[in-house]
This record gives sequence, structure tokens and C-alpha cells, in this order.
Amino acid sequence: MDITLRHTPAVEVRVALRDLASVAVGLAPFAVLIGVTAVRTGAGAGAGVLSSATVFGGSAQLTALAMISDGASPLAVIAAVTLVNARFLLYAAALEPGFRGQPSWFRWLAPHFVVDPSYAMVTRRPDLLEDPSRFRRYWLTAGLGLAVTWVALTAAGALLAPVLPASSALDVAAPAMFLAVLVPQLRARPARAGAAVAAVVAATASPLPDGLGLLGGIAAGVAAATLSDRSAS
Repeated sequence: MDITLRHTPAVEVRVALRDLASVAVGLAPFAVLIGVTAVRTGAGAGAGVLSSATVFGGSAQLTALAMISDGASPLAVIAAVTLVNARFLLYAAALEPGFRGQPSWFRWLAPHFVVDPSYAMVTRRPDLLEDPSRFRRYWLTAGLGLAVTWVALTAAGALLAPVLPASSALDVAAPAMFLAVLVPQLRARPARAGAAVAAVVAATASPLPDGLGLLGGIAAGVAAATLSDRSAS
């Protein structure tokens, strides 16, 4: 393909949608789990769907829904969600070059889409950093596509909650999502370092309740990958 055609807006949108499709399989069970959990904890389908659009972070949503159903105070819920989402600070630091030189509206609104899948998609495409407009087009296509997919699948989970068994394949939804995000990146040294650290920390901390071991492994893995990337550059 001629290089002048390779970077046309239409081609780049198709590339972003193709990349999104590769992580959607892993997203599906986790998003459905959010909808199911919202219904079964008494928060309601509306709360599950609304939180998918506003919080836009599955781990934080599950944490908040579980704590609210247990009667936790609003302050405790906010503190827990903040802690769970702390890893996004590392993501944001790694993505900063792509946001540099962008229009103000983009720098204010686009960070809403900084989540695990979008981070994985963009870090597999370092060529996007060469052109702010290409980065912006790819990021918005991927981010909006993720948002629509996530909200739609959450709604599907809420609708299916009455007919799904109490224990099902949804129990492995969170690990499935992170594996779908991680596997395509294992060719890079920082990703391999992050995967190794995440596995060790998650296994060591597995006795912790409410999936905290998995979350700790994720945070440690991201930190290790970031440090490995900086040492290599």
C-alpha cells in the first residue's frame, strides 16, 4: 500500500476498530459481570449502565458496587475507587507524549478514555506519536468504540442477570480481560517484565479478599513495565 494512502483518516479509523475488535472478546465477560453484579447487589440495572459510562473502569465499578451493597460510607467508596484506579496515573504518564501539543478540548475530554484496553492498544502503536492528528483520530475512535461496547455489554449483563447461574464462567471475567489485553504485547521486553512481576505479586497476594491480589499484581506489573521501558530508552 502506498504510504500516502496508509495514513488516510478512513484507513486509520478502520485500523483502530480492528485493534478494538481484538480486545473486545476479553472485555465482554467482564462488562457482562458488571451488569449482573449491579442487579444482584440491588444497585439496579440503571446504576450499572450509568456507572459504566461515567466511571468507565470495571475494577472500580465492581469495588464500588460491592461496598455499596455492604453499606459502606460514600467516603469509603470514593477512597477505595481512587486506590483501585491509581494505576491510571502510570498509564497517563506513559501516554503523555501523545497528548502533548493536542487541542485544549482533547486534553480535557480524551483522558476519560484512559483505561487498560486503550492503553494497551496505543502502546502497541508507537508510530502514532509521530503525528498528533493521527494519535487524536486513533484515540477517539478506540475510546468511543470502547465506551459504546462497554455500556452495551453492561446493559446485556443486567438483562441476563435473572437467568444466569449464581456461579458461572463470569467468575474468571476479570483475569480474562487482562489476559486479552496483555498477550498481544508480550513480544516487547517491558511487557514481559510487567507480566512476570504481575504474576508473582498476584499469586503471592491471592489470599487477599475481593480480588485485591489481582489488583495488586496489575499495579505492580504496570510499574515494572514502565521502569523497564524507561531503562531501555
